Amino acid sequence: MSETKKILGVLGVLLILGGCTYILSLMKGSLPHSGNDATSANIVPPPFTDEVKAELAASKGFQVLVSYTDNGFEPATTTVQKGDTVRFTSNSSEDLWVASTGASGAVYPGTGKECGQSSFDTCHVLKHGEFWEFTFTTSGTWSYRNNRNTKMAGVVHVK
Repeated sequence: MSETKKILGVLGVLLILGGCTYILSLMKGSLPHSGNDATSANIVPPPFTDEVKAELAASKGFQVLVSYTDNGFEPATTTVQKGDTVRFTSNSSEDLWVASTGASGAVYPGTGKECGQSSFDTCHVLKHGEFWEFTFTTSGTWSYRNNRNTKMAGVVHVK
C-alpha cells in the first residue's frame, strides 16, 4: 500500500507542476514585452540640450519634484519647508512656463528685477525634458500656473 501512495504522490506533484506551467505560459502571452517591439521602439529619451546641461551645472539639489504632464502638474499641491527647492520638470507634449498667479491670495514676492511680477517665474518656456528649480524663501501658500495653458495650475505651501 505504501508503494501505491508513493506513486500517487509523485503523480499529484507532476499534475500540480504541469498545471502551474500551463497557467504561466498563458500569462506570459499577456505580459508586456521588453526589447525591440513597437511600444519600446517609440520611446525616445528627451534631448540633453545646452539648457538642460546649464541647469544641471547650476543645481544645488532639490527636495520636491513637480512633473508637468499632459494632465497638468503632478503633484498639483505640495508642501515644503522654507528654504526648500522644488524642481519643475516638463514631461508634457506642450510647452511649460511656470509663473506665480496669486490665486491663493498673493503673488510670490519679487525684487522688481524679474521678467514678471514675481521671482517665482521661469521667464521662459521649458520644452519637453527641460526643468527649472526654484527655492522658496518666503513662507505662505503660493499658487502658480502654466502661462502657456492657464487651466493647468498648482499650489505650493511653504512652512
